[in-house]
Amino acid sequence: MGFAGVQNFPTVGLYDGTFRGNLEETGMGYGLEVDMVRAAHERDLLTAPYVFDPEQAADMARAGADVLVPHVGLTTKGSIGAGTALTLDQAAAAVQAMHDAAKAVNPDVLVLCHGGPIAEPEDARYVLEHTTGIVGFFGASSIERLPTERAIVDQTRAFKSLGS
Repeated sequence: MGFAGVQNFPTVGLYDGTFRGNLEETGMGYGLEVDMVRAAHERDLLTAPYVFDPEQAADMARAGADVLVPHVGLTTKGSIGAGTALTLDQAAAAVQAMHDAAKAVNPDVLVLCHGGPIAEPEDARYVLEHTTGIVGFFGASSIERLPTERAIVDQTRAFKSLGS
């Protein structure tokens, strides 16, 4: 059908608390995402699932994930960035823990870093320098939203300055 790979997004992994519990209780939990990755792997599709803790990292590695994306929270920077987040040191530790859990199951899985305070290239560099075995950064808001916000603000300022 023209697809080369899959990712579990949107993901219930972004939810916690009562709502997450309700999703899990009603059969719409993270386990279905693991099953989907397993099915995609069996069909020889590239799989790049988000994981949120070491147990999920190990589960996705067992399911055949090719590229694991430890997600350490919503991106913090920009005009609508999340205000609650891990520090870069905490993010690096969390990414490392997920890496280690996945690699214990499948030494061939590639592990990236993503989310939370890892928003700019210097943030990703910091995490890469403070972890072992992380092979890169997976961009979402950092690639599309943050540069667009800066461009729009700069362009608006340029037009606004015409009247001066």
